[in-house]
Amino acid sequence: MSLTKLTYYMEEFPYLVFYPGGKKNKSIRSINNKVRKESIHRIHTMVEKAVQHITQEDVTALQAFLGLQGASVLPLLISKEGDLYLGGLVKPELFLFETFSNEHGVPIHQEYVFEAKINTLSNDKLEPLIQSLLNQYIFCAKLAKYSRKNWITYLEIRFESHSLVTFAQSKKKEVQAVEKMNKSNLLSQLKYPEDIAFWRHRVEIVMRPFRSIPKDWLWSSESTCNHEKDLIVHSEKRVMELHCDICDYQVFFNHEENALQLNEEFDLEKVRKRVHTIERQFNEIAEKNDSLLDKLTRIQSLQQKLKPFQKQWESIGELLNQINKMPKQTETIPFSPYVEIFTQLNKITIPNHEDESYLLWFSQMELPNVHAIKAIDDWEQLLNQDIGRLLTEYEKQLEEYLEQNKISSQEEFTKVNKHPLYWGEVEQVLQLIHDYAGLYPAHVITQVLIGKTSNKIRTEKLHHTPQFGVLHEWLEKDAMKALKMLEKEGWLQKLSKGFGLTDKSIPFVEKAV
Repeated sequence: MSLTKLTYYMEEFPYLVFYPGGKKNKSIRSINNKVRKESIHRIHTMVEKAVQHITQEDVTALQAFLGLQGASVLPLLISKEGDLYLGGLVKPELFLFETFSNEHGVPIHQEYVFEAKINTLSNDKLEPLIQSLLNQYIFCAKLAKYSRKNWITYLEIRFESHSLVTFAQSKKKEVQAVEKMNKSNLLSQLKYPEDIAFWRHRVEIVMRPFRSIPKDWLWSSESTCNHEKDLIVHSEKRVMELHCDICDYQVFFNHEENALQLNEEFDLEKVRKRVHTIERQFNEIAEKNDSLLDKLTRIQSLQQKLKPFQKQWESIGELLNQINKMPKQTETIPFSPYVEIFTQLNKITIPNHEDESYLLWFSQMELPNVHAIKAIDDWEQLLNQDIGRLLTEYEKQLEEYLEQNKISSQEEFTKVNKHPLYWGEVEQVLQLIHDYAGLYPAHVITQVLIGKTSNKIRTEKLHHTPQFGVLHEWLEKDAMKALKMLEKEGWLQKLSKGFGLTDKSIPFVEKAV
């Protein structure tokens, strides 16, 4: 950092350098004589004394940091009036990693200013302040050898090598398995609820070190989270703080001790033992649940049994999807117990249990609910029948139902004030809403539908739309009732201006939303 054009030197105070303090204070013309004789003279005397105890290496680094010449080592800020700016003393963080325009002087950040009236401080109070401040400048001079970006990268790497973080990474599967099983619906199927309650109580203790670090930091593929971070220097404590606003988390690096510290530190040996114990306790509980283990194995067997029929099931699923999207249905949809069986079993994932612990095995299971565990006996009986034949029969029933319930454009969909609304007209209404969703209020849409021209409609060229006049025999109030009826039945949704389509209606328009 160079402030050469802003610096102001005085021969009588060789250890001091002066900067214009305050926004748009571009230069120092003169310094108040009274201030020079009293406050600045006292400060200079103390700096001269303190410099005798500073190594030449530190002096050189400090001067390089501030871009100083001669013997000067401590900056003072001078106001436009030639007085000390709020006492003149500023923390080195004001200059660290910063560049200043020669046109604007040194802008002031209040957190870096000592608002002290030098002439009111005794030597016993001023001298340690000057000594501490020089040490802070020397500390920041060492940091200034590298950029802010380099320090952030370095602290991220140090975080990654912290003992708790490296342990968490080495036990990632186990730690995440504990968290998952603590919320799993499988716990409700385990016997010995007292053991489960005790295990969950211990989880809260065991997981506290890992929960004290945000997931984006602890489990990130990078060193830390991928958010932009701020580097905050606390020169008085010789500490750097790496802070993420989004995660609301920070770590601290003690430069003198060369140690990175987390927000909260834990006894790593206890953490190791507790993670091992919590896994062992869960495994012991699982081993005592022969009935549940047997049912999980049986579910796996049923999944294997259904594999040869998956393509047939996909065809049935497509038919059911078409039926569910039909605008209206006049009969009950054909039923088959295989719909529930296939639907439920296709959502379940139970990996093979090999050499892993029960904790890891259970945590890899995907079980949306425990219904399959309770229904396994009934399902096994149903699947002992001729599955292929029964699925073929059910598929034919669905095809017949779909054919019988197809709706034509000429078929009456509903009535509005005894006025028939045909399905073809409904499709036209949906297409119009799709094309102009949220652009026009409801009364403009109804005018287009009944074919009513207005200056607005002509200006917007809405009378050229294919849907203009599709309800030409309707009154405007009845067309509005039709729109509200479609909204009530879930075909349209009210927007801040006009209407929009719903998930129910989207498949019936020409374009995909």
